[in-house]
Amino acid sequence: MRNLILLLVRYHPFFLFLLVQGICISLIVNFNKDQQLIFDATSNAISGWMYDFKDSFMQYRHYPKRAEALAEDNEKLFNRLEESYFNNIILKDSSDTDGNRDYFQQYFYTAAKVVNNSVSLPDNYITLNRGTNHGVAEHSGVIGTNGLVGIVVNVTGNYSRVMSLLHAQSKVSVRLKKTRYFGSLVWPVKDPRFMSLEAIPVHVKVTPGDTIVTSGYSGIFPEGYDVGIVEKVEEESGSAFHKITVRLTEDLGKVGYVYVVNNIYRRDQKESEELEGNE
Repeated sequence: MRNLILLLVRYHPFFLFLLVQGICISLIVNFNKDQQLIFDATSNAISGWMYDFKDSFMQYRHYPKRAEALAEDNEKLFNRLEESYFNNIILKDSSDTDGNRDYFQQYFYTAAKVVNNSVSLPDNYITLNRGTNHGVAEHSGVIGTNGLVGIVVNVTGNYSRVMSLLHAQSKVSVRLKKTRYFGSLVWPVKDPRFMSLEAIPVHVKVTPGDTIVTSGYSGIFPEGYDVGIVEKVEEESGSAFHKITVRLTEDLGKVGYVYVVNNIYRRDQKESEELEGNE
């Protein structure tokens, strides 16, 4: 209290000036119509700005919860996609007299948050806050809102490690959406925005702007999911294949929430392919 009194005594001319100034402004505004209109407009603009600032601040505070809720809603929608069901076939239950149909779901989606990520190394990994306790398994695919992200390589109870597409050993089976010719998507360890599409024969017509989607052959990702857009097509002398640069549709440098894709029939597919290989 003593310090407050000393402050008022020391700076009393300044505080007196503010008081007189406030009285003068009040008199001018109350007894002059034009000034009153200007004051009202200015005060409304200032109060509107303050309300906008408050609303933006509150939205920022609640952003993590809203983002998580949106990811959970998208998870439910992914699980209803036709591509999530076995061979996209709807099988009718013969015991169902009402004509209802049973759906044989093949791919199950789990929303997860990225808690660690890198894009500048030769071998990049991503850490997710979901693990075996949430149904995540090794060799599950990981997708974002706009494209592929990577493949789960290690899982603990509550976390999983994902080999990013931006990894020297990454190799994903994809195809040209227009012609359906398939090849392998690899990362040449250069720009994190681009990857290379290999094994597309030179007789196949490929032009910049063509869409690249998943082939579904690996059993890790559903067929037809967007991967990228052809950026450039080059021909190498003596090569039977195009040299194709693909711009990824998912920016791996800023992924926040992703979806882990678990194919419950993948083991059956791999066992069948291994049996065929042994014959």
